[in-house]
Amino acid sequence: VVDEIEDLVENHGVGFFILADEEPTINRKKFIEFCEELIARDLPRRIQWGINTRVTDIMRDKDLLPFYRKAGLVHVSLGTEAAAQLKLDQFNKETTVADNKEAIRLLREADIFTEAQFIVGLDNETAETLEETFQMAWDWQPDLANWAMYTPWPFTPLFQELRDQVEVFDYSKYNFVTPIMKPKEMTRGGLLEGVLKNYRRFYMRKAL
Repeated sequence: VVDEIEDLVENHGVGFFILADEEPTINRKKFIEFCEELIARDLPRRIQWGINTRVTDIMRDKDLLPFYRKAGLVHVSLGTEAAAQLKLDQFNKETTVADNKEAIRLLREADIFTEAQFIVGLDNETAETLEETFQMAWDWQPDLANWAMYTPWPFTPLFQELRDQVEVFDYSKYNFVTPIMKPKEMTRGGLLEGVLKNYRRFYMRKAL
C-alpha cells in the first residue's frame, strides 16, 4: 500500500488521500506499521491523509495521536452517529456522548482536523432529537459537522424490515442527503428542514 502511495506522490503529484476503509484503525498493530513505513520513507513531508474511524479507537490510541499526526494524518471523520444517548444505544455503539466529546478534544489537541458524522432520520427522530444533535455538535466543537440521512441499502434484510417506512424508491436519491424514510413524528420535509437548520446554525456560528 505504501508503495502505491509513494508512486502517487512521485509520479502523479498527489498531495492528499483518504483511506477508503470504514475503520482502518481496527487492527492497531497494522495501522502503526503503516504509519511507521510512511515516516521511514519521508512521505509525510510530501503527502497528508485522512480516515474514517470509531470513537472507541481514538480513545484506545489517545497516546498515539501525535505519532499518527507525524505520519501525515491530518483529517479524522468520526462516526458519532447520533448525539442523543438513546440513539447511541440503538446503534449498539460501545461509546458515550462524553467519549465523543473527549475524542474530538484529543484529536484537535494533536492538531488533527476533526469531522463529526451524525446519522439522522431514524423512526424515533423528532424535532427535539435533531435539536439535541445540534447542541451536541456545538458543545463538542469539531471542525466539521455532517448530518447524514439514515439510508438502508435496497435489497438488504434491513431494507425489507423497514420497507413500510420507506417512501422513496428512486435509488438515485439514496445519497444520504435526501430523506427516504418518514419518522413516526415527522414528515420527510420537516426532517430535511431540521437538518438544513442545523447546518445553517453550525456553520454560521463557526464563520462568526
